[in-house]
Amino acid sequence: MTLAWLDARAGLAGDMLCAALLDASGDAEGLVAELNGVMLGLGLSGFTLRLSRVRRGVISGLHFDVVLANDGPAPMPAADARHHDHGHDHGHDHDHGHDHEHGHDHGRDWATIRGMILGSALPEAVKDRAVAAFGALAEAEARVHGVPVERVSFHEVGAVDSIIDMVGACYLLWRLGVESLTVSPLPLGGGTVQTAHGVLTVPVPATIELLRGFPVFQDGRRGELVTPTGAALVRALGKAGPMPSMRPTATGYGAGTRNPEGWNNVTRLILGEPLRADESADVPADEVEVISAQVDDMPGEALPGLLQALLQAGAADAFAAPVLMKKGRLGQLITAICAPERAGAVGDALLRHSTSFGLRRHRAQREVLDRRHVPVQTPFGEVRVKVGARGGTPYQAKPEHDDCARLAEAAGVPLARVIEAALRALPNEERP
Repeated sequence: MTLAWLDARAGLAGDMLCAALLDASGDAEGLVAELNGVMLGLGLSGFTLRLSRVRRGVISGLHFDVVLANDGPAPMPAADARHHDHGHDHGHDHDHGHDHEHGHDHGRDWATIRGMILGSALPEAVKDRAVAAFGALAEAEARVHGVPVERVSFHEVGAVDSIIDMVGACYLLWRLGVESLTVSPLPLGGGTVQTAHGVLTVPVPATIELLRGFPVFQDGRRGELVTPTGAALVRALGKAGPMPSMRPTATGYGAGTRNPEGWNNVTRLILGEPLRADESADVPADEVEVISAQVDDMPGEALPGLLQALLQAGAADAFAAPVLMKKGRLGQLITAICAPERAGAVGDALLRHSTSFGLRRHRAQREVLDRRHVPVQTPFGEVRVKVGARGGTPYQAKPEHDDCARLAEAAGVPLARVIEAALRALPNEERP
């Protein structure tokens, strides 16, 4: 089993993912020859696959390009004229870093592309992935344009080079044995782009539809940083999250076409093997200091203030539990957990704000899940859901109480109803 983490914080397109996979494979030329045969088997023609080693900023990466015969579109069957013409005409002259979704004046509808894939000799796993990726894009376009999904007809995604990008990425993931693909947060970009539908605001509608529930960010860069094909591939084949625990085996860098100033226009892919049971995935993540004291002469109303003081001093957690002390006296065990460097301040807060004459300290190992917040849309508004994962697999999911309480109060509904709606809205790939 191979794990993969895609660091796409610089941006993502189908050709960049293909290039990163080829670069990580250690046999890029050999796999390109395989890809050529795969695409001919799909019935595509009039193209040449080209690899080149380039620099993007300070990073050397592999650039994957589809060169069309006579610099024009390869022969394709005409799309049904009754279908609407959806998709985006992303050409080489536009101001974005990923120039692989060309807008030739030919189209293929979703049914045609699906038939090509399912009728091919591709391995079943590749067919499933390719149909899932194209299907995700078709559903996004259908929502954007208000038409049935079967009537969606693609412009640039129906072109030869974009089919190669989409199917090629699915084939390479299978060929390298990748069973789990985890993806970093994605940049949205900004500005506008010329499409088959005219000028659209970045991110274009299909891209933002595909990234529903996916962690995204803005960092001031302009241009289309994530294309619809890139978004469709990660939506269908990947899951959002930090780099999973693994033993890294290879790294690949897929270069975008542009070489902008100030940032490295590459997608980084790290391949690795799952850790054994006796390796660090099952070793506590870090060390903490546990500070405690028991008291029997503090009024109950003083406890909240004490716990708040411990948290303000740097405790990661603080709590009180009832205990039976010597001579049968009822008391409270006060405990605070903090980083070792905060132990002095937290201990001082415990002595200052409690009635204890002393405390105990000991070092402990703490093991925690990787945590991230996934924003979801509910009928009451947006709620952040905290997801705890290990090795990229979600173990826990909990809506943030403050978000749910605020929305419940505003809507005049029980808190439990908002919590339930948030959990229902959580994407399947984020659910335990």
